[in-house]
Order: sequence, then structure tokens, then C-alpha cells
Amino acid sequence: MKKHAEKWLVPLGKYGVGFCLLGYVIHKYWEPNPNNGAPGIGQLLQGTIAFEWLAGAALLMTAAAGLQIYRWFLLVRALDLPFSVRNAYRLSLVGIFYNTFIPGSVGGDLVKAYFIAHAHPERKTRAVASVIADRAMGLFGLILFVAVLGSIAWATGDVRIAANPDLQWIVKAMAVVASGAVAGFVLLGLLPQTRVHRFAERLKWVPKLGASLAEGWYAVWEYRQRPKVVTIGVGLSAASHFGLVFAFFCASRVFPPPDPAELPTLSEIMVIAPIGFIAQAIPITPGGVGVAEGVFAWLYKLSNRPESLGAVARIALRMVEWLIALTGYIVYLRMRAEVRELEQEAEGDQDSEHKSDAQLV
Repeated sequence: MKKHAEKWLVPLGKYGVGFCLLGYVIHKYWEPNPNNGAPGIGQLLQGTIAFEWLAGAALLMTAAAGLQIYRWFLLVRALDLPFSVRNAYRLSLVGIFYNTFIPGSVGGDLVKAYFIAHAHPERKTRAVASVIADRAMGLFGLILFVAVLGSIAWATGDVRIAANPDLQWIVKAMAVVASGAVAGFVLLGLLPQTRVHRFAERLKWVPKLGASLAEGWYAVWEYRQRPKVVTIGVGLSAASHFGLVFAFFCASRVFPPPDPAELPTLSEIMVIAPIGFIAQAIPITPGGVGVAEGVFAWLYKLSNRPESLGAVARIALRMVEWLIALTGYIVYLRMRAEVRELEQEAEGDQDSEHKSDAQLV
């Protein structure tokens, strides 16, 4: 009973923190700002709702999610793991549902990995590596998006970026990170195979994690040997991020302010939206609840826009995300038995790891 309670306490605590943060952000920006006349969240929510923009955000978010799921399918197949497109979409929707609504110890990503490795337990690490690689590629795509499009907007003299040192700093920082990632990936291909094996053998000496780290290193190496798959994956990331950014652009128009001039331009959103998506990916709260709203309010402030508009735009986009997650619940109901079996398997492995840790201590 105690063990079961411990598995739920931490996730429930994260939900509690997330909704407390969300409540704080809403309370902070609820009333109009008397200093600059910026509208409050209460005023915006009580105003006209632009349902056409909400529908546009929903369509773009759905398209972006579809591209991301197919990218994961390609990464799985690149490791020679048996998998189908149908299962990729089914599992990803269930994963979205888990990550959004289920505060359990086993997240949606782990369920996805265990489904792939279920028939091949000896390749479980590679299955997990495919999920990690998919997340990493998505993160790199966001960084590259800001670096490239922000630089283009800056170079072409976009007024809002050319006159804003904070946005310029973000563009330059993302350009440095993206360049470093590309350079590291290129240099990896120059390593002779003997050094790759030698490094893997050294990783195996790491206590408890050695075998998994070595298998993960081999997975990264295999991706490096398949530049076509990586190129297609980056292309899918770029397309999906266009969808995400334009979805946020639509969401920013769902609750329009009294003065339309206060709304950010598309070029501003192309810089600040990916940064907000990167920040909310940090696993502080489920789905970045509360964290994302606060981050977007801060990013709007950097762009000299009312913070309340950033928070309410993220709330509008969250409504769309929850609708997509609910479709994952429908899929979950159809494959509940399979998912529960995989969840029990994952929890069993976690318990084994905890027992090993206790014995070592």
C-alpha cells in the first residue's frame, strides 16, 4: 500500500504545483494594468471569442502532431525494430493522453518504448533510445527554427526584432547552440568504428547504467550512419514546428485585446513561441501547466507586449492540446488491456531497479 502511494504522490504533487502556478499567473494578470493600460485576463476572457482562430489552431496542432508521430516511426524503423505506422499513431495518442492527464509513475513515452520492445525484450534499450532520439530531434528543430527564421527576420530589418536587444540575444544564443549540435553530429561520423566500440566498452563500466548507456551510444551511432533518415526527420521537425508556431499565432488571436496593435507580429512569434515550447518541455509540471503560461507572459514582456496576452494565448492553445489528448483517451479505451500489461511491466522493471539500488546502498 505504501509503495503504491509513493508512486502517485510525486506525480500528484507535480499536478498540484502546476495548477497552483497556473492560478498564480491568472491571478497576477487578471486585472488590467493601470500603469500601461494593458488588458487583464478577466477582460480578455469575457470579450469576444474568435472561434475561427481557435479552429485554425486546432487544425495546425493536429497536423503538427501527425508529423511528429511519423518522425518517431521513421526513427524506430531506422534501428531495425519491427513496427507499423498504425501502431505509431495509436501509441503516440495514448502517450499524449498519459502525459497530459494520467499522474502515474509510468509516463506515455515509457509505455511507447515498452510496446515496441515487448516482443524483443533484449532490445528494450534501443526502443527507449528511439523515444529519446525523437524528443532530442524535436528540441533541436525548435532551436534551429529560432536560429534560422530569427536571423532572417533580423537581417531583413524586421522592426520588432532589430529594435529589441533581448530578442536578438535569444536568436544569437539559439544560433550558437544549433551550430554546436550540427558540428558535434558531423564530427561523430568521423570517428573510426574501433573508437566507437572502445567508448561503448568504457560506458559498460558505469555502475547500474553501463549496459543501457552503451546500447544508447550504439543507437546514436546507427542514426549517424543513416543521414537520409536524420535529414527526413529534421525536415519533418521543421514542418511540424511551422505548424506549432502558426498554431500559437492563431491561439494569440482567440481572445483579442481591445487594441489590435497590442498583438505580436508573426516574426515576433516565430522567435518567442519556440522558446516557450522549449521551456515547457522541462519536466517540472505535467504538460508544462502553469510553467508555460508564466514563460509566455515573460516572453511577451521581452517583446514589449502585454504579459496577459502571452498567458491567455497559451491558455487558448492548452484548450486545443487537451482536446487532442482526449482523442488519445478514446484510443486508450480500445487498447486498454495491452497498455495496462505494458504499464505493469514497466513498473516491475522500475521496482527491480529500486531494489538493486537499495542493495547497493
